Amino acid sequence: MNSRARLKTQMRARSLRSSPSTAPSTVRSTVPSTAAAVTATIPSRLAQALAERIVDGRLAAGERLIEAQLAAEFGTSHGPVRDALRVLERAGLVEIAAYRGATVRGLSIQEVTELYQVRAALVGLRARWLAEDVSGRAFSDRHAAAVRELAELARASDDRAYSDAALELNHAFTDSVANPWLRGMLESLSLQTARYTRLVLADAQRRRASARAWASLLVAIRAGDGDRAERLARENSLATRDASIRALARRVGPPAG
Repeated sequence: MNSRARLKTQMRARSLRSSPSTAPSTVRSTVPSTAAAVTATIPSRLAQALAERIVDGRLAAGERLIEAQLAAEFGTSHGPVRDALRVLERAGLVEIAAYRGATVRGLSIQEVTELYQVRAALVGLRARWLAEDVSGRAFSDRHAAAVRELAELARASDDRAYSDAALELNHAFTDSVANPWLRGMLESLSLQTARYTRLVLADAQRRRASARAWASLLVAIRAGDGDRAERLARENSLATRDASIRALARRVGPPAG
């Protein structure tokens, strides 16, 4: 497994463990407790595998997640599958309804609007924190190559490669924040927001704008300019929100006249 694949796996694992309602110093696992610690890892592994498929789009919105089929695929019983689906429900990726079971949660204008009201504020705080930290210059030097890679990927036609790199850089920013409360809240939203990130970065123009935004943000962090870093981060997050709304509106189509 290469370094990028390992980072993606770690990112999803942390996102599934995080809960916005818990203190970061005592963040509890979202995996239901079991009699033996070893069996608790089975739902966690299943949840991570399914989360990857949902975020990557291999499991489409509205697609049913049938316990029997998943149990057969992963070679386990229904219990761990059921627990994994509850983990994904809490992560905002799955809906579970009586008599219907679990389905992949759809993307919606209401969700992205509400989600990015919170995310824009959090990434703004994250950017300010990094800019005003005494190690901000070292941080910017450490991630300069990743930002340059985004600029190169933005000129190519591989939207999947660009979104992978952007999501990894975003997670690296979060991981560098010393404030455990802020870090935990950002991680708890990362799976939901990753779906919208992939949606909008399918557009080449948006990829180029995203790369420019990351470059400007890193310059502000290196300069120790907390005000500018916070503003740029918020603006980029809200641009993702607005692009998501436009993309979802096109899917729905114009209202009937």
